[in-house]
Parts: sequence; C-alpha cells; structure tokens
Amino acid sequence: MHMKISAFAIAVLQFFCALVIWPWFFVPAPVPLALSEYTQPPALTVSGDYYVSPDGSDDGDGSYQNPFATIEKARDVVRALDKTNCNGITVCLMAGEYSVDGLVFTEEDSGTESCPVKYCAYGDGEVVINSGFRLEADDFLPVDGAMAKRLKSGVRNKVLKVDLAECGLSVSDLGEIHSIGSFNTASLYGEAGPMYSELFFNDKRMTLARYPDKGGFVRTGEIIYNSLGESNAPQGWWGYQSPAGDIFETDKKTTSRTASWATLDDVWVMGYWWFDWADGSSPVKSVRGNLLETAYASCYGIREDVPYYFFNVFEELDSPSEYYIDRNEGILYFYPDDDIGKGGINITVSLDNVITSRADYVTFENLTLQGTRGDGIRIDADNVTVRRCTVKNIGGTAVIANGYNNLIAECEIYHTGRGGIYIDGGDSETLTAGNSRADNNYIHDWSEVYLTYQAGVKLLGTGNVCSHNEMCNSPHQAITYSGNNLLIEYNEIHDVVLQSGDAGAIYAGGTWILYGNVIRYNCIYRLGSGDYRPFGIYMDDGLSGQTIYGNLLLDVPGNGIMLGGGRDLIVKNNVIIGSWRGINYDARVIEGVLDENFWFGGAREGGGFWTTLYSSPWQTDIWKAAYPQMSRISGDFSDKQNPYFGPNPAFSEVSDNIIMAKSPVPNIGSINTFVSDFSTVEHNAVVNYGTVYSVMPGFKKGDYTVNTVSLFAGELTDGFYQLPLSEMGRY
Repeated sequence: MHMKISAFAIAVLQFFCALVIWPWFFVPAPVPLALSEYTQPPALTVSGDYYVSPDGSDDGDGSYQNPFATIEKARDVVRALDKTNCNGITVCLMAGEYSVDGLVFTEEDSGTESCPVKYCAYGDGEVVINSGFRLEADDFLPVDGAMAKRLKSGVRNKVLKVDLAECGLSVSDLGEIHSIGSFNTASLYGEAGPMYSELFFNDKRMTLARYPDKGGFVRTGEIIYNSLGESNAPQGWWGYQSPAGDIFETDKKTTSRTASWATLDDVWVMGYWWFDWADGSSPVKSVRGNLLETAYASCYGIREDVPYYFFNVFEELDSPSEYYIDRNEGILYFYPDDDIGKGGINITVSLDNVITSRADYVTFENLTLQGTRGDGIRIDADNVTVRRCTVKNIGGTAVIANGYNNLIAECEIYHTGRGGIYIDGGDSETLTAGNSRADNNYIHDWSEVYLTYQAGVKLLGTGNVCSHNEMCNSPHQAITYSGNNLLIEYNEIHDVVLQSGDAGAIYAGGTWILYGNVIRYNCIYRLGSGDYRPFGIYMDDGLSGQTIYGNLLLDVPGNGIMLGGGRDLIVKNNVIIGSWRGINYDARVIEGVLDENFWFGGAREGGGFWTTLYSSPWQTDIWKAAYPQMSRISGDFSDKQNPYFGPNPAFSEVSDNIIMAKSPVPNIGSINTFVSDFSTVEHNAVVNYGTVYSVMPGFKKGDYTVNTVSLFAGELTDGFYQLPLSEMGRY
C-alpha cells in the first residue's frame, strides 16, 4: 500500500530537519592551526639610574648598593632632575611587593622626547605593585557561636573567619555594597557608589556568597508589578527619581531558600531583568511568601522567566571559593577552595587606581599591578607606554589611556570587574589621529562583576588601533568602538559573549557619523553557550560607513556578520563557517521611518539620528573630503525613494565572501529587499557542507586555505585573496 504525503506534511518535515536534525550533522569547525603563535620575548637586560627595593631605604641615594624603599621617593627624585641634556632616565624596581594607595605621576613627572622616563622591573623576580591588603593564613580561625549555626552543617568546619580590625583594617576601609551591573538604576535613588571590597585568593576572584552558586541562575516567575515597564512608566525611566521597585514571584525552591535566611539586610539580587545585554542589581526590599520586592526598579522593566541570582547572603556561604564580609563587625568569612596556606590572600581596599599618570613620555615595563576597587592604570597624557605588564585582580578596568601616541603592548590582563583596555584620543573635528594602540596583549577572564558592555578592548576617538590581541572567556563583547578612522585588525577572539544573544564579539552601532572604521583580518570562533546565540561582527542600529574584510568567523551560533540597516558598508572577502546565517543585512532604519509602529524609530523626523548628524562636522571641508558619501546624506522626507535619503541601506557592497552556514539550504543568510534595491550583493560563494573539502582541502585539520579552482570559484571575482591566517593573533 502506498501512502500519499501532503505538501504540508513535507514542509513540516523539512522544517523539523532544519531546526533539529541538520545541526547534529554539522561538524564543528576546528581551531585554525595556522594562526600566529605568541613567542615569549627574551628577558630584558636593563641598568638603572636609580634603584628601588622592598629592602631599601628612602634615606639612601637610590644607587644599586643603596636603593630607595618606595617608588614615590624615586619618582620625586626624578621629578627634580633637569632633563634638558639627558637621553633618558631609568628607575629599576627590584623583585618584591610594593604596597601603594594610588601611585600618582603628575605633569611634573614627565619625560621629554629626547629624555623619556622608564619605571621597570630589574632582575628575574616579579615586581608587584599592590593596592590591596595582604592577609596571612595564620590570621584565619574556625567559625563558632551564633554565626556557625547559621551555616549549613556540612560546611561549618570548612569556613574560616578573620577579624579584619585586628589585622589593621577598619569598617570604613571595606566600603558599603553598591549596585553593580552596567544598567543598574542606583543613581535614580541617590545610591550609586564605588565597587565594594573583594577577596582574591590564589590569584583568583572569590565569589561573594550567592544563590545559586557561581554560574547558576534562577528565573523570575509571574510579574506582579513592573515598576518601569511600558504600562507603568510610559515616559521611560530616565526622568524618574526613586521609583518603586519591582515585584515578582519566586519558584518553590527559591521561596524555601529565602525563608531559611536569618535576615534580608544587605541581600541583593542581580539579573538580566529584560534584555540579556542589560545587567543590573538591587537590594532586596522584602520577601513575603513567594513574592519578592526589589528596592530598585530595573532599567528596562522586568519580565517573566529571566535569569537572576542572590548575592551577599551569609547562609549561602556553602561552596569552595565563596566568602562573606560582615561589614558592620569587620569580620571576613571564607570557604577556601584550597589549602589556605598555599596561595596569596588579598582584599581590595583602595578606591584609587594603582597607577595614575598625567606625565608624558613615561614607560611602565614588566610590572604586576593588582588589588584595587578602582582601575589598574589610568593615563591622561601623551607618549606613554605600558609594556609587558600584568594587570589583574581589580574591581574596575585594567588600563584606561586618553591621549596621543600611547601604547599598551604585550600585557596580560585578567580577573577584572569591568573591562580590559580602553583607548581614547585624537581630534574628531580635524580627524587628527590619536595614534594610540592596544597591541599583542592577552586579555582573558574580564567583566567578572559587571557582565555587559565591559569590553576587552574599547576604542574611542580618531585614528587608534586594536591589533594582534588574544581575547577570551568573558560574558559579553570582546571589542567595542565609537569614533572615526579606527582600525581593528589581526585579533584572535574566542569563547566570548558567553551569556548574551543580542550581542557581538566585535560591536558598534546607533549612529551614521562613525565613518572610516576598518575591521580586517580577525579570527573569531566559539562564541555563545547553551541557548545564547550571539553574532560575530555586529554593526547595530544603522551604523554606517564601515569596512569589514578578510575576517575568519567559525562556529558563531547567530549571524556571522550582522548589519543593522546602515548604509555605505563594505563587506568583502570574509570567510564564515558554521553560523546559522552567514550575513544578515536588515533594513530596520527605513522600515522604522515608513511604519510608525515599527520597533526602531531613531531616524524618524526629529529623531536622534538626525540630531547627531546635524551636530557633527559632516559638512566641513575636512569631513567632506574624508567621507564624501556621508556628506551627501539627504534629510528630505518627501523623497524617501532617493538612495541618498539617510535611512535607506544604500551604496553598500557585500561581495566575495565565502559562506558555509548551518542551514540545510545553502544561502548567504538574509538580505532585506530594501538592501537589494539600494546596494550591491553579488559574487558571494555559498558553500554546501558536502563540498567543504573541495573548497578547503585541509578543513578537517584546521587549514582554511581556499582552493580557488574549486567548483564554486566562478562565483567569486578575481579580487578574492587568501586570508593572512599566520598573521592573526599574538606574535
């Protein structure tokens, strides 16, 4: 008997295969073997004009035989020198730890072009500049009395305590807990404040006692009151002061858990309350049965089934690496994940940057900086170099550099509460380049407290560069930028955007005026986790005037390259393998103009896109010469079909890209019809998975060299070239 299958049933079967079965047959793309390998540089041989040693004395003369004891003393001596006829001054720091509470170099500490000043390590041992407070293993004692009874029985003999006052710290040194998260609303309540003191053990950030344990989340139940949601705050949250908090149901297990806590005083919740790219926190105001009320409203409102966790809960001190500080009594409680005597124990106290430099022509070399609630190095000067330094275990961002001709190179950065390297400089009016660079750095495990929009590298200003860096292991973006003539090249980016879907490893967006930026020769692979399906390169919300070429994107679970409705975008010669869609180019900007109910409205008459454009230098001679396409943008709403009408995705070129997506029907991705009308999308090679070995014979071994005489070669133009894989990454 023959069964007749309807066309509808066939369509359903095909859809099921596309969503469920097909991805299982797709072999993950191997890590490229041909990437540049980092080579450990030879040890530096230096001799100093002055020496500093932990065993020295500030009464000495700073010679090798009689070194100073503090960096501050050496700095002051160098400050007083006449630098007119010298060719450089070097201060050598001998191995050991130097305790500082914010080391500041002012304009008076500047070198000159002919006489730069260098502060560097001397000898083989590590030079540590520590703004934190060291604790000793002998300081810790077993927990007893009423506090022990609040702990779970199975961990009472594993948790230790230390009286910080007896060690020399006052309650005021520890600071209060203030709201964390890039989208927290504490400022609406007058409660914004600095990062709280944290504990680091064995060179790792310990976890402030939380439920669920590190990495885990619970999810909101039914929303009872959405304080800043659309129905309650139609004008948006920006203009509000001290709005009521949110109220939502907790699940049965969480309800039982919160009922077991002795107090809710200073217990906090942290979550992605509406979007998975917007994290924020609030004190818990009350718990009544299964109803939890927050003290602060969430930035974008709150919705059901979003992830959050509790922190600063003494009773949840139940897993190795967790700690809790009784900030009233000055007692630290700690459940070590190793023998307490095996690793250094450091608590962050200082709010100052470890180093602040307003001095020009200064180099910091081969130093380790750690232990602050603030930032590692803050530079507001020109011609400053930070080379071969390690910046770790801090509450803020590792390096922030504002100025011209600054260089952050060959550094390792990890365990920051916020970002990695932020660079700003140059002049947007004249398009004078800042010529500052983040180069050949290893940045990993950053954004550990603030979970979104804390980039491994942030480029701002004009004419600055992010090159040859390796970035990995972070919940959100690796690189973000805003400015003109910025260059992002030869970076290796992997295992990032681990906890966000609507995000990209390289991200910028939201305006027409950021012309002249180039993203080239970057290798991006292994993004996202679980249900999070982020993008590789994300040009969000109308970003225009960008050039993206020569990049290799592997196993990016969302769109390899996401273009959010912008214009004048050049996307060429990229190789995208293993994304659900290779290239997605939508038309959100013009659609928002044509449809008042469409979600994106930034370019409607009087909207922010026009305000930003008209207040920029786009009609000056300098900008017209640099960006002629931008200077011709039209704001004539009576002529919306004109390709020069700003909202139209016009004059872009998407060509010579190779795409092998995780789709059972090979295609380039998704190209909106408006894009097809106003831009050029052609000569892209869409590769069927079954032919991958004819296209890339070495694919299985991680060799992404393209066989340009393969069957699909005719789809590309003669302009296609092999990617410079051996130059991508650190060197």
